[in-house]
Amino acid sequence: MRWFAANSVFDAVRPVYRAGKAIGIFTHTIDFRQHVISKSAHDQVLLVVAILMDLYAFTVSTRTTYSFSDSILLNVGIYSSVNLGIIISLCISICNRLVVRRMFGLFETLHHVDNVLMSLGYRLNHQLNHLLSCIYMAVPIVTNILMMLSTFFVSCDSTTQQFSATDIVFFLRSSLVFTIFGSYICLTLSSIYMRFRGLNELIWDDPHKTSLPEVTSTVDTVRRLGDMHEKLSETVVDFNVCFALQILLMMASAFGYTLFSIFGIIHRFSHPEVDETHQVSMNNMVYGCIFLSFIIQVVVAGSLATQQCKRTAICVHKAICYGYYEPAVLRQLKFLSHQLRCASPKVSCLLFDFEWPFLVAVG
Repeated sequence: MRWFAANSVFDAVRPVYRAGKAIGIFTHTIDFRQHVISKSAHDQVLLVVAILMDLYAFTVSTRTTYSFSDSILLNVGIYSSVNLGIIISLCISICNRLVVRRMFGLFETLHHVDNVLMSLGYRLNHQLNHLLSCIYMAVPIVTNILMMLSTFFVSCDSTTQQFSATDIVFFLRSSLVFTIFGSYICLTLSSIYMRFRGLNELIWDDPHKTSLPEVTSTVDTVRRLGDMHEKLSETVVDFNVCFALQILLMMASAFGYTLFSIFGIIHRFSHPEVDETHQVSMNNMVYGCIFLSFIIQVVVAGSLATQQCKRTAICVHKAICYGYYEPAVLRQLKFLSHQLRCASPKVSCLLFDFEWPFLVAVG
């Protein structure tokens, strides 16, 4: 795994961060050696350029007549979803700039948790996380380029012929903002989930039996476990503050586009005599599947993180019920149990929490 060498959570997230900064999603600079954040003149220019590109793409889109089929409802639906996607691209750059310190603080907290986990004998595989980050970064880029080539140079319908080469580049950027930022969200949720899982494994694997000279050390360990859970709970709260609005808008756009893409396929097969809309319908369906995969990934990753957060309380309560402890250790475990009852955050997007019943309901 030498090609994917990584020693911290900052190294693991670096590929997606750099891809996002290249297209204007992130307009700040992270020093991956010193683990500090800064804003340079280049970042200010990048923010302005990103906003202007989104405004230009939105202007072009609103002036374009989308005529994919003879169905007015389908044309209006796709038109609205595309414009909403461009607006979301604009909002992402601005929102990320407003909450940049809190976003960076989230990963600082995860880095602190990693150090505590390591001191307790649990080691995270940062190289595997870095590999996953590279995959998260590469798949959206390759997929978007292939879909743009298919849409603008293969299908050759009347709608796509209205766009110039500059328009195509700007639309490609807006699409990349959506998918790469979606990958960044999933990577962040996966990072939180892995730390919760490591914490629960430490609690579950603890022998729960101590001799008198070890009581002080065990009380200190329980306190450190409680501190880790508090820190990870803070990351969930920070995640909700930093990403909930963007996720809500992105899911609305993705759900709308997927729904109207399905309607397009149904309309296509109900009117087999109209051959020119076949390629357009298939392209829209592929885009719809990409957006649907974003919804599923975010909900699954959020559900896993929420599940592991709840599992911590289950592990502690089982330890209290079935273990044998000195009074000082038992008292500290009861304090931890009370903490878990009072603080059990859930990954959310303002309207609903990401839990398994929600995934079933969406499905």
